[in-house]
Amino acid sequence: MSEREDIEHLIRSVTAARNLLRQYIQPGPRSAVDTVDRLIDILDERDFVATLDRLNRRKVMRLVE
Repeated sequence: MSEREDIEHLIRSVTAARNLLRQYIQPGPRSAVDTVDRLIDILDERDFVATLDRLNRRKVMRLVE
């Protein structure tokens, strides 16, 4: 992946996480457990972590092993 593609991938993932949090803070029923599980799915996804590794030029630890 090129650096531009890596950055676009990170932007898509962070945007998805922000949208999830935006939904969570809206009035109405919600589940903190489900929201955190979905955030982990987004931010600990293997391609996301690999992209962080490449852009940081160092190893990024996964949230969940």
